[in-house]
Amino acid sequence: MNSSETSIQQQRRHFHTFDALRFFAFFKVFLLHLPITAFPWFNYMRAGGGIGVQFFFVLSGFLITYIILEEKSRTGQFNLRHFFARRILRIWPLYYLMILVAFLTPWVTEQVLNVSTSPVGYEPDWWMSLLFLENYKMMITGSHPNVSPLGVMWSLCIEEHFYIIWGLLLYFIPVRKLPVVIVCSVLIGYISRYFYAGYGIPALDIFTNIDLFAFGAVPAYLLITRRFATENALLRVPFWVKLLFTAILIIVVQVCSQHTGNDYAFVTLTMVLGVMFAILLSFTIPRHTRFRIGDKNILSSLGLYTYGLYLYHTIIITLLRVLYPVLGLSTDTPGGAILFIIIALLATIGCSMVSYYIFERPFLKLKKWFR
Repeated sequence: MNSSETSIQQQRRHFHTFDALRFFAFFKVFLLHLPITAFPWFNYMRAGGGIGVQFFFVLSGFLITYIILEEKSRTGQFNLRHFFARRILRIWPLYYLMILVAFLTPWVTEQVLNVSTSPVGYEPDWWMSLLFLENYKMMITGSHPNVSPLGVMWSLCIEEHFYIIWGLLLYFIPVRKLPVVIVCSVLIGYISRYFYAGYGIPALDIFTNIDLFAFGAVPAYLLITRRFATENALLRVPFWVKLLFTAILIIVVQVCSQHTGNDYAFVTLTMVLGVMFAILLSFTIPRHTRFRIGDKNILSSLGLYTYGLYLYHTIIITLLRVLYPVLGLSTDTPGGAILFIIIALLATIGCSMVSYYIFERPFLKLKKWFR
Protein backbone atom coordinates (compact mmCIF):
# COMPACT_ATOMS: atom_id res chain seq x y z
CA MET A 1 0.00 0.00 0.00
CA ASN A 2 1.52 3.36 -1.01
CA SER A 3 1.58 6.51 1.11
CA SER A 4 -1.45 8.10 -0.56
CA GLU A 5 -3.54 4.99 0.07
CA THR A 6 -2.40 4.96 3.68
CA SER A 7 -3.38 8.61 4.07
CA ILE A 8 -6.83 7.94 2.63
CA GLN A 9 -7.34 4.89 4.81
CA GLN A 10 -6.41 6.80 7.95
CA GLN A 11 -8.89 9.63 7.43
CA ARG A 12 -11.84 9.42 9.77
CA ARG A 13 -15.01 9.05 7.77
CA HIS A 14 -18.37 10.75 7.89
CA PHE A 15 -20.98 8.15 7.01
CA HIS A 16 -23.81 9.51 4.88
CA THR A 17 -27.21 7.90 5.40
CA PHE A 18 -26.57 7.14 9.09
CA ASP A 19 -28.40 10.26 10.28
CA ALA A 20 -31.44 9.39 8.17
CA LEU A 21 -31.41 5.83 9.52
CA ARG A 22 -31.27 7.25 13.04
CA PHE A 23 -34.42 9.22 12.35
CA PHE A 24 -36.22 6.12 11.05
CA ALA A 25 -35.24 4.27 14.24
CA PHE A 26 -36.53 7.13 16.38
CA PHE A 27 -39.78 7.26 14.41
CA LYS A 28 -40.40 3.59 15.17
CA VAL A 29 -40.11 4.37 18.89
CA PHE A 30 -42.23 7.52 18.47
CA LEU A 31 -45.10 5.55 16.93
CA LEU A 32 -45.09 3.12 19.84
CA HIS A 33 -45.82 5.85 22.39
CA LEU A 34 -48.65 7.56 20.50
CA PRO A 35 -52.03 6.99 22.25
CA ILE A 36 -53.98 6.74 19.00
CA THR A 37 -57.26 4.80 19.15
CA ALA A 38 -59.16 6.19 16.15
CA PHE A 39 -57.59 3.79 13.66
CA PRO A 40 -57.64 0.04 14.45
CA TRP A 41 -54.79 -0.59 12.00
CA PHE A 42 -52.57 1.83 13.90
CA ASN A 43 -51.93 -0.77 16.60
CA TYR A 44 -50.24 -2.86 13.91
CA MET A 45 -48.08 0.06 12.80
CA ARG A 46 -47.08 1.21 16.28
CA ALA A 47 -46.05 -2.19 17.65
CA GLY A 48 -42.41 -3.09 18.12
CA GLY A 49 -40.90 0.22 19.14
CA GLY A 50 -38.10 -1.70 20.84
CA ILE A 51 -36.81 -2.70 17.40
CA GLY A 52 -35.89 0.93 16.82
CA VAL A 53 -33.74 0.75 19.95
CA GLN A 54 -32.12 -2.46 18.69
CA PHE A 55 -31.12 -0.63 15.53
CA PHE A 56 -29.57 2.14 17.65
CA PHE A 57 -27.46 -0.50 19.41
CA VAL A 58 -26.19 -1.95 16.11
CA LEU A 59 -25.37 1.53 14.84
CA SER A 60 -23.55 2.40 18.07
CA GLY A 61 -21.58 -0.82 17.81
CA PHE A 62 -20.39 0.20 14.36
CA LEU A 63 -19.56 3.82 15.16
CA ILE A 64 -17.82 3.24 18.49
CA THR A 65 -15.77 0.36 17.09
CA TYR A 66 -14.85 2.39 14.02
CA ILE A 67 -13.80 5.42 16.09
CA ILE A 68 -11.58 3.33 18.36
CA LEU A 69 -10.01 1.23 15.61
CA GLU A 70 -9.48 4.26 13.38
CA GLU A 71 -7.55 5.98 16.16
CA LYS A 72 -5.47 2.88 16.78
CA SER A 73 -4.76 2.55 13.06
CA ARG A 74 -3.83 6.21 12.68
CA THR A 75 -1.79 6.77 15.86
CA GLY A 76 -0.85 3.27 17.00
CA GLN A 77 -2.69 3.74 20.29
CA PHE A 78 -6.07 4.55 21.81
CA ASN A 79 -6.57 7.38 24.30
CA LEU A 80 -9.15 5.91 26.66
CA ARG A 81 -9.42 9.06 28.76
CA HIS A 82 -10.26 11.19 25.72
CA PHE A 83 -12.76 8.60 24.51
CA PHE A 84 -14.66 8.64 27.80
CA ALA A 85 -14.53 12.45 27.91
CA ARG A 86 -16.11 12.69 24.45
CA ARG A 87 -18.84 10.22 25.39
CA ILE A 88 -19.56 12.16 28.60
CA LEU A 89 -19.87 15.44 26.70
CA ARG A 90 -22.29 13.85 24.25
CA ILE A 91 -24.50 11.90 26.65
CA TRP A 92 -24.37 13.31 30.17
CA PRO A 93 -25.56 16.95 29.77
CA LEU A 94 -28.93 16.13 28.19
CA TYR A 95 -29.27 12.93 30.22
CA TYR A 96 -29.02 14.78 33.53
CA LEU A 97 -31.18 17.63 32.25
CA MET A 98 -33.90 15.07 31.56
CA ILE A 99 -33.53 13.66 35.07
CA LEU A 100 -34.08 17.18 36.40
CA VAL A 101 -37.16 17.52 34.19
CA ALA A 102 -38.46 14.17 35.46
CA PHE A 103 -37.83 15.30 39.05
CA LEU A 104 -39.83 18.51 38.50
CA THR A 105 -42.64 16.89 36.49
CA PRO A 106 -44.74 15.70 39.47
CA TRP A 107 -44.65 19.19 40.97
CA VAL A 108 -45.62 20.82 37.66
CA THR A 109 -48.46 18.40 36.94
CA GLU A 110 -49.91 18.47 40.44
CA GLN A 111 -49.30 22.08 41.49
CA VAL A 112 -49.50 23.94 38.16
CA LEU A 113 -51.76 21.77 35.98
CA ASN A 114 -53.70 20.30 38.93
CA VAL A 115 -53.36 16.80 37.45
CA SER A 116 -52.27 13.73 39.39
CA THR A 117 -49.19 11.83 38.28
CA SER A 118 -49.72 8.47 36.66
CA PRO A 119 -50.43 5.64 39.10
CA VAL A 120 -49.03 3.17 36.55
CA GLY A 121 -45.38 2.26 37.17
CA TYR A 122 -43.00 2.83 40.03
CA GLU A 123 -41.98 6.06 41.74
CA PRO A 124 -38.60 7.29 40.46
CA ASP A 125 -35.53 6.00 42.24
CA TRP A 126 -33.21 8.93 41.76
CA TRP A 127 -30.01 7.15 42.73
CA MET A 128 -30.64 4.45 40.15
CA SER A 129 -31.35 7.10 37.53
CA LEU A 130 -28.31 9.21 38.37
CA LEU A 131 -25.99 6.21 38.24
CA PHE A 132 -27.25 4.99 34.84
CA LEU A 133 -29.01 2.01 36.44
CA GLU A 134 -32.58 2.76 35.37
CA ASN A 135 -32.60 -0.39 33.26
CA TYR A 136 -31.83 -2.56 36.31
CA LYS A 137 -34.57 -0.84 38.32
CA MET A 138 -37.00 -1.75 35.54
CA MET A 139 -35.74 -5.34 35.55
CA ILE A 140 -36.04 -5.65 39.33
CA THR A 141 -39.56 -4.24 39.47
CA GLY A 142 -40.79 -5.70 36.19
CA SER A 143 -42.33 -2.29 35.57
CA HIS A 144 -41.40 1.18 34.36
CA PRO A 145 -41.08 4.63 35.97
CA ASN A 146 -44.26 6.70 36.07
CA VAL A 147 -42.54 9.94 35.02
CA SER A 148 -41.37 10.90 31.53
CA PRO A 149 -38.81 10.57 30.05
CA LEU A 150 -37.32 8.04 32.49
CA GLY A 151 -39.23 5.24 30.76
CA VAL A 152 -37.02 5.41 27.65
CA MET A 153 -33.72 6.07 29.42
CA TRP A 154 -33.04 2.37 30.03
CA SER A 155 -31.46 2.19 26.58
CA LEU A 156 -29.11 5.08 27.38
CA CYS A 157 -27.99 3.16 30.45
CA ILE A 158 -27.15 0.16 28.25
CA GLU A 159 -25.30 2.45 25.84
CA GLU A 160 -23.25 3.85 28.72
CA HIS A 161 -22.38 0.35 29.94
CA PHE A 162 -21.35 -0.57 26.39
CA TYR A 163 -19.02 2.44 26.14
CA ILE A 164 -17.25 1.37 29.33
CA ILE A 165 -16.94 -2.31 28.45
CA TRP A 166 -16.03 -1.83 24.78
CA GLY A 167 -13.63 1.01 25.50
CA LEU A 168 -11.72 -1.04 28.08
CA LEU A 169 -11.71 -4.19 25.92
CA LEU A 170 -10.39 -2.43 22.83
CA TYR A 171 -7.86 -0.51 24.91
CA PHE A 172 -6.20 -3.67 26.19
CA ILE A 173 -6.89 -6.09 23.32
CA PRO A 174 -5.02 -5.82 20.01
CA VAL A 175 -7.07 -5.18 16.89
CA ARG A 176 -6.38 -8.64 15.49
CA LYS A 177 -8.16 -10.17 18.52
CA LEU A 178 -11.38 -8.25 17.96
CA PRO A 179 -13.06 -11.09 16.00
CA VAL A 180 -12.72 -13.25 19.13
CA VAL A 181 -14.37 -10.50 21.20
CA ILE A 182 -17.18 -10.23 18.66
CA VAL A 183 -17.84 -13.99 18.65
CA CYS A 184 -17.82 -14.10 22.46
CA SER A 185 -20.20 -11.13 22.58
CA VAL A 186 -22.63 -12.82 20.21
CA LEU A 187 -22.61 -15.96 22.35
CA ILE A 188 -23.07 -13.97 25.56
CA GLY A 189 -26.01 -12.07 24.09
CA TYR A 190 -27.74 -15.19 22.81
CA ILE A 191 -27.18 -17.26 25.95
CA SER A 192 -28.20 -14.38 28.25
CA ARG A 193 -31.45 -13.79 26.38
CA TYR A 194 -32.18 -17.52 26.42
CA PHE A 195 -31.56 -17.67 30.19
CA TYR A 196 -33.58 -14.54 30.91
CA ALA A 197 -36.47 -15.79 28.77
CA GLY A 198 -36.61 -18.98 30.82
CA TYR A 199 -37.06 -16.99 34.02
CA GLY A 200 -39.23 -14.21 32.60
CA ILE A 201 -36.58 -11.54 33.19
CA PRO A 202 -36.79 -8.46 30.91
CA ALA A 203 -33.87 -8.31 28.47
CA LEU A 204 -32.88 -4.77 29.44
CA ASP A 205 -29.19 -5.03 30.28
CA ILE A 206 -25.89 -5.02 28.43
CA PHE A 207 -25.52 -8.81 28.59
CA THR A 208 -28.76 -9.45 26.67
CA ASN A 209 -27.92 -6.79 24.08
CA ILE A 210 -24.15 -7.02 23.69
CA ASP A 211 -24.51 -9.10 20.52
CA LEU A 212 -26.37 -6.26 18.79
CA PHE A 213 -23.40 -3.98 19.36
CA ALA A 214 -21.09 -6.79 18.21
CA PHE A 215 -22.97 -7.22 14.93
CA GLY A 216 -22.42 -3.53 14.25
CA ALA A 217 -18.73 -3.94 15.07
CA VAL A 218 -18.21 -6.45 12.25
CA PRO A 219 -18.40 -4.02 9.29
CA ALA A 220 -16.37 -1.46 11.28
CA TYR A 221 -13.60 -4.01 11.80
CA LEU A 222 -13.61 -4.98 8.11
CA LEU A 223 -13.61 -1.33 7.04
CA ILE A 224 -10.50 -0.57 9.13
CA THR A 225 -8.53 -3.74 8.45
CA ARG A 226 -9.58 -4.43 4.85
CA ARG A 227 -11.04 -1.18 3.65
CA PHE A 228 -10.51 -1.43 -0.10
CA ALA A 229 -11.53 -5.09 -0.33
CA THR A 230 -14.61 -4.42 1.82
CA GLU A 231 -15.76 -1.37 -0.12
CA ASN A 232 -15.15 -3.03 -3.51
CA ALA A 233 -17.10 -6.11 -2.43
CA LEU A 234 -20.02 -3.97 -1.24
CA LEU A 235 -19.99 -1.91 -4.45
CA ARG A 236 -20.22 -5.08 -6.52
CA VAL A 237 -23.53 -5.99 -4.89
CA PRO A 238 -26.19 -4.97 -7.46
CA PHE A 239 -28.30 -1.97 -6.55
CA TRP A 240 -31.51 -3.95 -7.04
CA VAL A 241 -30.28 -6.56 -4.55
CA LYS A 242 -29.77 -3.84 -1.95
CA LEU A 243 -33.26 -2.47 -2.58
CA LEU A 244 -34.75 -5.95 -2.36
CA PHE A 245 -32.89 -6.62 0.88
CA THR A 246 -34.20 -3.34 2.33
CA ALA A 247 -37.76 -4.24 1.39
CA ILE A 248 -37.37 -7.67 2.99
CA LEU A 249 -35.92 -6.05 6.11
CA ILE A 250 -38.91 -3.70 6.39
CA ILE A 251 -41.25 -6.70 6.16
CA VAL A 252 -39.22 -8.63 8.75
CA VAL A 253 -39.24 -5.65 11.10
CA GLN A 254 -43.01 -5.29 10.81
CA VAL A 255 -43.58 -9.02 11.31
CA CYS A 256 -41.24 -9.10 14.31
CA SER A 257 -43.00 -6.02 15.68
CA GLN A 258 -46.11 -8.10 16.27
CA HIS A 259 -44.17 -10.37 18.59
CA THR A 260 -44.19 -9.10 22.17
CA GLY A 261 -42.58 -10.46 25.28
CA ASN A 262 -39.23 -11.91 26.18
CA ASP A 263 -39.55 -15.57 25.23
CA TYR A 264 -37.54 -18.07 23.23
CA ALA A 265 -38.78 -16.67 19.90
CA PHE A 266 -37.50 -13.26 20.99
CA VAL A 267 -34.02 -14.77 21.48
CA THR A 268 -33.71 -15.74 17.82
CA LEU A 269 -35.62 -12.80 16.32
CA THR A 270 -33.28 -10.34 18.01
CA MET A 271 -30.26 -12.06 16.48
CA VAL A 272 -31.84 -12.11 13.01
CA LEU A 273 -32.62 -8.40 13.19
CA GLY A 274 -29.13 -7.60 14.47
CA VAL A 275 -27.51 -9.34 11.50
CA MET A 276 -29.85 -7.70 9.00
CA PHE A 277 -29.31 -4.24 10.49
CA ALA A 278 -25.54 -4.70 10.23
CA ILE A 279 -25.87 -5.71 6.57
CA LEU A 280 -28.02 -2.64 5.86
CA LEU A 281 -25.38 -0.38 7.42
CA SER A 282 -22.69 -2.10 5.37
CA PHE A 283 -24.49 -1.34 2.10
CA THR A 284 -24.32 2.41 2.86
CA ILE A 285 -20.60 2.46 3.76
CA PRO A 286 -18.79 2.86 0.39
CA ARG A 287 -18.02 6.46 -0.47
CA HIS A 288 -19.43 6.33 -3.99
CA THR A 289 -22.38 4.02 -3.52
CA ARG A 290 -25.75 4.85 -5.10
CA PHE A 291 -27.39 3.28 -2.07
CA ARG A 292 -27.46 6.33 0.12
CA ILE A 293 -29.51 9.15 1.59
CA GLY A 294 -27.63 12.42 1.21
CA ASP A 295 -26.76 14.72 4.09
CA LYS A 296 -28.98 17.46 2.63
CA ASN A 297 -32.05 15.23 2.72
CA ILE A 298 -34.58 16.35 5.32
CA LEU A 299 -34.43 12.95 7.04
CA SER A 300 -30.66 13.27 7.44
CA SER A 301 -31.09 16.80 8.77
CA LEU A 302 -33.62 15.61 11.34
CA GLY A 303 -31.37 12.69 12.26
CA LEU A 304 -28.88 15.18 13.66
CA TYR A 305 -31.29 15.78 16.56
CA THR A 306 -32.08 12.12 17.24
CA TYR A 307 -30.80 12.13 20.82
CA GLY A 308 -33.16 14.97 21.71
CA LEU A 309 -36.00 13.49 19.66
CA TYR A 310 -35.71 10.24 21.56
CA LEU A 311 -35.88 11.91 24.98
CA TYR A 312 -38.25 14.80 24.37
CA HIS A 313 -40.99 12.92 22.51
CA THR A 314 -42.32 11.16 25.63
CA ILE A 315 -42.55 14.47 27.48
CA ILE A 316 -44.44 16.09 24.60
CA ILE A 317 -46.80 13.14 24.22
CA THR A 318 -47.49 13.03 27.97
CA LEU A 319 -48.23 16.78 28.02
CA LEU A 320 -50.54 16.48 25.03
CA ARG A 321 -52.42 13.63 26.68
CA VAL A 322 -53.11 15.94 29.62
CA LEU A 323 -54.09 18.95 27.49
CA TYR A 324 -56.21 17.16 24.91
CA PRO A 325 -59.30 16.59 27.12
CA VAL A 326 -59.00 20.15 28.45
CA LEU A 327 -59.17 21.44 24.87
CA GLY A 328 -62.13 19.21 24.11
CA LEU A 329 -60.14 17.01 21.72
CA SER A 330 -59.86 13.25 21.55
CA THR A 331 -57.65 10.71 19.82
CA ASP A 332 -60.77 8.56 19.36
CA THR A 333 -61.73 10.65 16.31
CA PRO A 334 -59.74 10.60 13.03
CA GLY A 335 -59.27 14.37 13.03
CA GLY A 336 -58.18 14.47 16.65
CA ALA A 337 -55.80 11.55 16.16
CA ILE A 338 -54.12 13.05 13.10
CA LEU A 339 -53.82 16.43 14.82
CA PHE A 340 -52.25 14.75 17.86
CA ILE A 341 -49.63 13.02 15.69
CA ILE A 342 -48.74 16.21 13.82
CA ILE A 343 -48.50 18.37 16.94
CA ALA A 344 -46.51 15.74 18.85
CA LEU A 345 -44.01 15.27 16.03
CA LEU A 346 -43.54 18.96 15.23
CA ALA A 347 -43.27 19.93 18.91
CA THR A 348 -40.74 17.17 19.50
CA ILE A 349 -38.65 18.30 16.53
CA GLY A 350 -38.86 21.92 17.66
CA CYS A 351 -37.81 21.15 21.25
CA SER A 352 -34.98 18.93 20.03
CA MET A 353 -33.61 21.58 17.67
CA VAL A 354 -33.70 24.26 20.36
CA SER A 355 -32.08 21.85 22.83
CA TYR A 356 -29.34 20.94 20.35
CA TYR A 357 -28.31 24.48 19.45
CA ILE A 358 -28.85 26.15 22.82
CA PHE A 359 -27.93 23.43 25.30
CA GLU A 360 -26.15 20.45 23.71
CA ARG A 361 -23.86 22.07 21.13
CA PRO A 362 -21.82 24.13 23.63
CA PHE A 363 -20.83 20.84 25.28
CA LEU A 364 -20.18 19.17 21.92
CA LYS A 365 -17.78 21.96 20.98
CA LEU A 366 -15.64 20.99 23.97
CA LYS A 367 -14.97 17.59 22.38
CA LYS A 368 -12.25 19.19 20.23
CA TRP A 369 -10.05 19.29 23.34
CA PHE A 370 -10.22 15.50 23.62
CA ARG A 371 -9.28 14.38 20.11
